[in-house]
Amino acid sequence: MNVELRHLRYFLAVAEELHFTRAAARVGIAQPALSQQIRRLETEIGVELFHRTRRNVELSAAGVALLAFARRALEEVSGGVEAARRAARGEIGTLTVGFIESAAAVVVPTAVRRFRRDHPDVELTLRELAVDVQLEALRSGTLDLAIVRAPVEAQDLALEPVLDEDLVVAVPKGSPLARGRRIHPRRVSGEPLVLLARDVVPGLYDQVIALHEESGTAAKIAQEASSIQAVLGLVAAGLGISPLPGSVRSLDRAGVVFLTLAPSPRTSMLIAARREDRSPLTKAFLAATRQAVSGVDAAD
Repeated sequence: MNVELRHLRYFLAVAEELHFTRAAARVGIAQPALSQQIRRLETEIGVELFHRTRRNVELSAAGVALLAFARRALEEVSGGVEAARRAARGEIGTLTVGFIESAAAVVVPTAVRRFRRDHPDVELTLRELAVDVQLEALRSGTLDLAIVRAPVEAQDLALEPVLDEDLVVAVPKGSPLARGRRIHPRRVSGEPLVLLARDVVPGLYDQVIALHEESGTAAKIAQEASSIQAVLGLVAAGLGISPLPGSVRSLDRAGVVFLTLAPSPRTSMLIAARREDRSPLTKAFLAATRQAVSGVDAAD
């Protein structure tokens, strides 16, 4: 059976007008052509859809049965076309974004608010994940975007800087180190460290180790933890100090004082996407992220 959408549109026009001339004007074709198309539809499905006389056109029982289905089919197609157009404009669809914990402090909340304001009908999923897990998920298609921390070896991905930060040092509130506002890297050397585990944010971990090596001392790692909140809890308990990205200042953890590391190496947050990704939703979230960090400076 070969019933085309135009046949259903022609049928619907005649069924609602019950007049071939008016129906032909409605669909924009000549009346003889419309009559011919209705005959073809009837031949195709093997039933008479209309009872025709010189004065009247009436739906047959078969025509009455087809009418509701024809309306529904055309509405579904129209809805599908509009959905396709909205998806092309980035108004609907799904987007999954991964992020590191520190991004939740200053980047993700504002970016999400901006994105949802302009794209309220998009199904947005956010997942806090370790850097390497994000990159693997991005490559496999499980994530659409990944907010990670440099350095990242990913020649196959498109990387865009999001936020450039100084390092700060979290120290216990009762520590003698907490008496000042700034601390030199040499003062950090030799202190017990509470570090965010390397498998969570490898770039930051390596940066802290390198900071000690540059000072000519070996890092004294007292504890490692899988989250910044856990790190700060251990610092507050007096187990050590922790160099962290400047954005953690916004967490304002009780029992912890944040000191500016000066001079400080910089640490960069990046947003990663697949190079071949042309999705309007990806572009929209990237734009929202740029706007979110516009004017943000995590340095002291």
